[in-house]
Amino acid sequence: MQLPASDGQTLTESEARAVVTPWYSLFTVPGRDDVRAVFDRVIAQDFEGRAGDLPNERRDREETINLIESLGQLVPDMTFEIKELFVSGNRVTVRGETIGIPAQDFFGVPHTGRRFQIMSIDILTIENGKITKTYHIENWLGALHQLRAGT
Repeated sequence: MQLPASDGQTLTESEARAVVTPWYSLFTVPGRDDVRAVFDRVIAQDFEGRAGDLPNERRDREETINLIESLGQLVPDMTFEIKELFVSGNRVTVRGETIGIPAQDFFGVPHTGRRFQIMSIDILTIENGKITKTYHIENWLGALHQLRAGT
């Protein structure tokens, strides 16, 4: 598949989906492709994932690969669904939903076999057909509450 060659130009929704769909497929663990192979296809070498603007809230490409692989081991049935996608220039905003059952203790919450369902919001920058930056926030506090309370 030919990826869009955007260098700050306006992406169409289909061009944006061609890049972000493989990225989000990494968060559906059952049957997913090799994480590094997907990164090579749609993630820039100088990629930066951000949960905020502080230095400890940034992850480079390798740190992000390791995080995704670890999360997949922690939640082996995890699925992700794009609920909404908006394009503005070379930026894409995605509202998504993640569902899963941790296979072991999860961020200090003892393993119970309970499932979580959370929302996420991402702003992705795409240049030359690859994701160069993401700003993302997930409702992990909500996941912890669901795992503790079973709701």
